[in-house]
Parts: sequence; C-alpha cells; structure tokens
Amino acid sequence: VSVYEGLRRLGLTEHIAWRVSFAAVPAPILIFVAVLTLIFGQDHPAGKWSQRHNTRATELAVKQGHEVHYGSDEVPQAPSSDDDDDDLEKKTKGQVSVNVVDSEPDSTIVKSTVDIAVNEPLTMKSALTIISSPLTWLPALAYLTTFGFELALDAKMADILYNLYHRRLDGFSMVTAGYYTSVFGFLNLVTRPFGGYVGDVVYRHWGTQGKKWWTLICGLIMGASSIAGGFYLANHTGSDLPDLAVVMGVFSVAAIFSEL
Repeated sequence: VSVYEGLRRLGLTEHIAWRVSFAAVPAPILIFVAVLTLIFGQDHPAGKWSQRHNTRATELAVKQGHEVHYGSDEVPQAPSSDDDDDDLEKKTKGQVSVNVVDSEPDSTIVKSTVDIAVNEPLTMKSALTIISSPLTWLPALAYLTTFGFELALDAKMADILYNLYHRRLDGFSMVTAGYYTSVFGFLNLVTRPFGGYVGDVVYRHWGTQGKKWWTLICGLIMGASSIAGGFYLANHTGSDLPDLAVVMGVFSVAAIFSEL
C-alpha cells in the first residue's frame, strides 16, 4: 500500500499504480525465491533426478513385482541397507532414546494403507492418467476455491472498502482500506497451524473420511459467509451505508474457514 501511495504521489493513476505495485514488490520476491530453489534445491529426495529410483520405496516395489522403467539418463542402483544403517549410526552417534507412550483410552485407532509410488518416465498416456485422476484434480480444485478465494479477497477488498467509505468516513484513505484488508492475511498466522492441528485430531479419530467431512464443512461455511456478505453489501446501497464491523466480521469468517 505504501508503494501504491508513493506512485500516486508521483502522478500515476489508480489503474496503473496498483499494477506497478504488484510488479515492483511481489514479482521480484517470487523470482528471487525461484532462483534460490533452482540453485540450492534438490530435484528429488534421492538427490538428482536421474537417481530418483534409488530409494527404499523402489526397492520394496520391485520385490512386490512392480516394473520400474528406466530412462537413458537414469542410474538403476538400489540403496544398500548396510550403508543406510551406517549413515544412521553416524548421524545419531549411538545416542538413541525410546519413550513408550500409552494410547488414550477414548481414542480410536486408525489404520492407514501404505502405498508405494514408483517413478516412471512421463509419457502422454501417463500424463493423461495423472490429470484425470481425482487424486490430482480434487486437491487442486479445493486449493483453488480456498486459497484462490483468499487471494481474490486480499487483492480486491481494499478497493471495495475504499469505494464504500472514503467519501463517508473522515480519514478513510486507501492506506486505511489496505490496513483493514491486511487482517485477512494476518489471520494465516493463527488459522494455518490451528487448521493443521484440527486436521490431525480429526484424522486420529475418524480417519480420511473425517478429514473429507471437515473439508466440506469448512467449504460450506466459507461459501455461506461469502454469499451473506455479498447480499449484505447489495442491500446497502446509496445513502444506506453498510456497517464496517459487519462487513469485516462476515468476510473474516469466510477468510478463516478458507484458511483452515
């Protein structure tokens, strides 16, 4: 917002100043992080992409009858259990402690099925299979409708608040609208870890089915709050000024459940 205000003082229009602000601050940060990831990041947990089959999961998959298709640039070498044990002993330096924890009497034991993923060269057929799988597009759709909603709210809410109140509330500038809108972003400091904790508790008691229902409940509350906020703003036009506390409260509920 401060960059935007500075650009406005330099004579840029609102239309141009907002766009220059996004290009001047978020874009360089994203490019910088991408370059750091490219330089210091690993292609794969096993190291180089050409060594992606050299994992314990691949070794187990081969023993279970899975076929592993190696490319021309790949190194078919299974990890040695002796080497892994030696590395683990060096890292721990022989100091290992085991604590026995009794399960809660009222807790339900949830059994998870272990699936073994085998890396294969990407082909058109495998790409279509991956894209058409609900395991691929359902999480993407859920992320689009939750985090995507939050991004849209963060990007546009300042404009909405400014247009509603800058002529009717003394001192309500674009900076003020930006401060109010920043509340939705700061909620992530609480909602993200709390949502992860709730998800773990739900999974511990009700498994994957419970997490599905929890996701649906959060989505329904988020959607209902968004619709309620839209109707509230639509019914308060002209001289009937919508209450700022109500607007922030309703859309904060939507933001909270989109972030959980």
